[in-house]
Amino acid sequence: MKKLGHLGVYTSLVFLSVYLPELGIMYLTKFLGWGIDGYSIISLVGELVLVVLFVFWLKKKKMLYIFEKKGSKKSRFFYLMVGLVATYSIRQLVDAYQLQFHHLIDNKYIFQDLLSVLYSNGQPTFLSTVLSFSLTVVVAPISEELIDRGYFMNTFFPQSKYYLDVILSALIFGLGHLILTHRDPISLIIFSFAGLFYALVYRWTKNLKITILCHSFFNFLIYAKPIWIFVYNYIYYHFFR
Repeated sequence: MKKLGHLGVYTSLVFLSVYLPELGIMYLTKFLGWGIDGYSIISLVGELVLVVLFVFWLKKKKMLYIFEKKGSKKSRFFYLMVGLVATYSIRQLVDAYQLQFHHLIDNKYIFQDLLSVLYSNGQPTFLSTVLSFSLTVVVAPISEELIDRGYFMNTFFPQSKYYLDVILSALIFGLGHLILTHRDPISLIIFSFAGLFYALVYRWTKNLKITILCHSFFNFLIYAKPIWIFVYNYIYYHFFR
């Protein structure tokens, strides 16, 4: 029962740590009269601050062992390569599923009215694109894996023979992504499935860095096609025309 109580507190804190900072960032950006570029700057800085504070908190809790390297260099390299290949396959599966049920997905952002004000203050530029890429591909995977795998799976039912640590981590990861947008069953399935994959990677490799890299690669694949099109067009129009 004590574990369940702690789990409830943890879930509430996850909800608040997503909802309140985002709301604060939106109002701060609006107060400053900034547009999307300003919002992107504050979001990235805020996320970095949260990561640093969480690492200091882990140090206080004497949980920095989650960063310890597991296995030999060869085994880590092997696990990483297998993990990246599996990540690519999972990404393709998720994209196909998402495309098939796209009409059932709710993309409405919870603070849409505030976001509209920010867009009226300033449209996104190349700067906000770079910052959004950095947040999605680098910072967010680090913070999410620190919390949902590194901390959670080593605190609640660690190494459970029934894989409760994996299942609950996946579910909380899925629910956490429905706080601001995508509040529909299809999105819950998609995000929970991705969370299940990351949790299994961490459970099997016992290496948080490998898990973070897989998560980062998964998110990078969102940008892979647009980046390839941009590079191809740039090379073609500047060197072959």
